[in-house]
This record gives sequence, C-alpha cells and structure tokens, in this order.
Amino acid sequence: MSYDILDVLKRVRGGAPAPHTTTDDIIARGRRIRRRRAVAAGAVGVAACLGVVLAAVNTLPGSADTLSAAQPAASGPTGPVTTPSPLPVKKVDFSSTLGDYRVGAYQVGPVGQITAGYQQIPVYRDGDVWTDADGTNYPYAGATITVYGAGVWDPGDFTFGEDSTLRVGERYTVDVGGRPAIAIDLTYLSPVDKVTKYVRTALAWQYRDGAWATLVPNYDHVALTRADAVKISAKLVTSAKKHQLKVPYKLGYLPSGWQAIAVKQTAAANSSEESDVYLHAGPVADPATTVDEVLPGNVKIVVSTGKPKDPLAEGLNCFAGRHSCTIKHGDYLIGVADFTSAVPDAIIRKIAEGLQLKDLTDQNTWVPING
Repeated sequence: MSYDILDVLKRVRGGAPAPHTTTDDIIARGRRIRRRRAVAAGAVGVAACLGVVLAAVNTLPGSADTLSAAQPAASGPTGPVTTPSPLPVKKVDFSSTLGDYRVGAYQVGPVGQITAGYQQIPVYRDGDVWTDADGTNYPYAGATITVYGAGVWDPGDFTFGEDSTLRVGERYTVDVGGRPAIAIDLTYLSPVDKVTKYVRTALAWQYRDGAWATLVPNYDHVALTRADAVKISAKLVTSAKKHQLKVPYKLGYLPSGWQAIAVKQTAAANSSEESDVYLHAGPVADPATTVDEVLPGNVKIVVSTGKPKDPLAEGLNCFAGRHSCTIKHGDYLIGVADFTSAVPDAIIRKIAEGLQLKDLTDQNTWVPING
C-alpha cells in the first residue's frame, strides 16, 4: 500500500477533536462544516480548526507589492496548469499584530493562518486535548477567531446550514466590547446518542469601524456559553508587537505567476503539524475566500512530525497520478499535494525537489516564505 501526504492529513490535525472521536468522524464532520460555509470565508471544521486574524489595525495584511515568481531550479517538463487567467502576482505580508491572551479557562493564540484578507487565531480551553496517532496529546482548539480586513467580509454571510448533528438558532444581538454583535446559538447533537447535546455560541462583531471578526466554535463535547464567547471576543488584541510567520525551507521552484497565498506556523507543543503553506497561480480574486485543501488548483506544503503508517524511504517519494509527493527527513514528513487534482504531477514533483530545508527542529532558524 502506498503512503503519501493524503495520509498525513488524516492523522495530523492541530485542531483535532477529543480522543473519543475517530479519524473518519473528523474527516466527515470537517467536510460537513466546510459545506456549510459557516462564515463566508472562514467556515472551520473539526478537521481544520484554525482561526484567522487580521494583523494590522490600520492596513490589510496583504499589502500589494509586486513579486517576481521563482524560476525553475531544474529542467524538465512541467505540464499545463489548469488555472484560468491568473491575476498578477502580489506579495502578501504574512505578519500579524494580533496578540495572545487569556480569558478564564481559555487561551487565545498564538495566531494561526494568515492570508491576504484575513487571519486566524485558535481558542483553546484548559484541559481539552486531542491525541495523535503516536499517542501524543496536544491542546484542542474548540473555537476559532477570524479577523478580516476592512470591507473584506459581509456580515450577511454569517450563516450556518443544519444537518443531523447540528441545529441552528435564530440571530440575536449582544454587546461585544461596547459594540453590537450578531450571535447565533449552535446546538450540537451526538451522532451516536441523539439525546446528548451541547450548545456553543458563534459571534460576529466589528472590532473596528468597517472591519469584522467572527468567533466560530468547532465540534466539541462541552458547551461554549454565550457569556464566555462574549468575554473571549471582547478581549481581542489587535495591537501587539508585529511578528512574521515563517517556514522551515526556501522555495527553489515555483511555476511562473505562482505565489504563496496562505501561511500557518504552529508551535511544536501545540501540534504535530507545525507548518502549512498554500501556493496558487496568482492571488485569489476574493480576499475573503477560505484557503484550504479544497480551493481549486492550489498546492499545499505541510511539515509534520510522526511515523508514517507505511514504510517510506528517506528523501523524496512521489506518487504517480496522485498529485502528491512526501519527503521523509528524519522524524519529519514534508508533504506537497494538490487535493483537487488540477496541478500536474510534474509540477508537484518540481516544487518538492526545489525545497531547500532549514533546521526543522528549531523554529528560530525558519525564514519568511517571501524572503
């Protein structure tokens, strides 16, 4: 049986649920939440619970500087990229002024994924953990705060779709830090025992004029009360010391016109998946677009720790017809994959071959993706 990055993503999840939930449950629920489009650009599922947060208080994180795409580091056919008329490449500033903070039993941050239009920050509750395939416990992010740039997100998109495990309440208004906010109570039902249920409150509010943030709970087995959701949201820190997310490699090859559109960096203590980067042919047209595995025509690079479930040779392993390669580097796995099967195998291989790895064990040696 072959092994590739598709397997990595099934077992490595920074926001995985509590250990009573199986991997299949995680994937299935994540897909359901993804289909709901919980918040237009920030529906967050169990399989991918990261929070997005706008770093700058006065500017969008995606400052528009023209970036020349890296040229091939090796010869050979690349094949066509099936992306219609990409927009001109623009450099994204993957830095943030969102700060970490605590509210009672909740730890908020550090910042997770950063894109041109929004950033994410996870919300952890003390004592809630998930266990990876190697038996290591990590903090479980039971909610995600998404902070959008001014004019990026429409509060009319703050909607949820019901299914057999989710009941959606009516909108109502609450106060968050002196500003009116939209609140929706979500009642989660156990897929096994329909009598068991718990209510978790979702919020959307303007953290400054014209700029919205959302707090969306992920699947969990405990309530997130309205009072706690309001306290967490009201304490949002948008003016901390600016810091940049970094990656453990330099890109030696990008197809002409491609760029990084999202970066995520996670401390080793918080997840076995420490780095995610999404590459795309030009920027996404709508800065509110959710950047994840199902965005058509993008390539994800994920760096994680752990043992593969099947034997894997040290070095580069590519899988014909599966649009993915995995590099085994000691205790680390570096996966390069297109989950929509739009990017040819040859391009996936060239991106993987071009990666110039840093010290994966020391995040202090990591570098900006656009450096």
